[in-house]
Amino acid sequence: MVKSTTFDNGLRLVTETISGVRSASVGFWVGAGSGFETSENNGISHFTEHVMFKGTDKYSAYDIARLFEDYGANFNAFTGKEATCYYFKCIDEKLGDCFGLLSHIFYQSTFADEELDRERNVVLEEINMVEDDPEDICYDILAESVYRGTGLAQTILGPSKNVKRFRRGDVLSYMEKMYTPDNTVISIAGNVTHEQAVALVEKYVLPKCGNGRCSKNFAERTAGGGFVCRKKDFEQVNIAYAFPSLAFDDGKKSVQDILSFCLGMGMSSRLFQSLREQKGLVYNVYTSCSAYKNNGVFGIYVNTSGKNLASAQEAVKEELAKVAENGLTEEEIGRAKTQIRSSMLLSLENTVTVMNGNGKYMLFTGREYDMDARLAESEAVTAQDVAKFAAETLCHKSVAISYVGKGEYIANKDLYADFLK
Repeated sequence: MVKSTTFDNGLRLVTETISGVRSASVGFWVGAGSGFETSENNGISHFTEHVMFKGTDKYSAYDIARLFEDYGANFNAFTGKEATCYYFKCIDEKLGDCFGLLSHIFYQSTFADEELDRERNVVLEEINMVEDDPEDICYDILAESVYRGTGLAQTILGPSKNVKRFRRGDVLSYMEKMYTPDNTVISIAGNVTHEQAVALVEKYVLPKCGNGRCSKNFAERTAGGGFVCRKKDFEQVNIAYAFPSLAFDDGKKSVQDILSFCLGMGMSSRLFQSLREQKGLVYNVYTSCSAYKNNGVFGIYVNTSGKNLASAQEAVKEELAKVAENGLTEEEIGRAKTQIRSSMLLSLENTVTVMNGNGKYMLFTGREYDMDARLAESEAVTAQDVAKFAAETLCHKSVAISYVGKGEYIANKDLYADFLK
């Protein structure tokens, strides 16, 4: 059962007790990410996440790693466009030790200049790695087109020139603005009661977190389209399509999930069967849905060879036209419902997954996530619901397309115009 508490300073705690497990997962979720950055400080959220574990007034970076391992715990962090999360998973008997350690790191990291310089080089190498990954490039430039004019258009890692000049003062100023109690959610899932979690927060967090308030603006709804490309000497070409779709907490999410599964999320999906199994045009094709507070896209990714580029795009168009015109069969929808239900219920066996889902939902909506309600919504989806959603979404003229690959394969071609025909 999911429970939550909002403390007087705005800090939120959400817990889910999972009986029958001997683990617990804790995440400190902060509403900070590249979507709230400017061009001048783009990358500061990710940089802050990296340097958070590099030492406190009490522990060195090595001490932190050693202590988590002494407790038998796994710890890590990640940054997105509208959220950052610091988390660990441990056995239940070590929850208090690990919670105290993460709280100490979160509120008392010193961000020593020499540690920042070392980690700066790590982040720069991460940026270099992206330039070697066509899929990452494809999604980055796609976001530039879809979300142009908003913070969501920026990359999470930021440009190298920014990372090279971030200093301790930049990190502290950013945290003072964004790492406030009202912009933070602590999510705990596993063999722990809500009362135990409240006691941990009162002992380790409330004395340190203060009463600051965050002033930030989420990106307004946008629906940018068009074609963007990055010409690089990769052996294969990569294409991504993004249709304007649902924001994070839209009531039609269950309909979108079923459409996405049937169209491109499994080996029985239409795109996989058509482009790979029947026509042998691609190695990889799949659908995905990304969502933010006010924005979201329904996406399709294709990896193919230059000689098959036109045929692969035409095959994608054909499958989209079929589902937009005729919807899905009852058999497909039934299979999707079973798979989605299984995925949701099996996720309850992983305390990290539960912690992440509850934390992000509370951060974005201020409400507790209701698994039973989501299961009921999914089961209630009809073929008519999917057909209507497909027709509205997959025929949207604001589709954005990104291409990464050799320039010779798109010379004298207009992929965007061809797709809209």
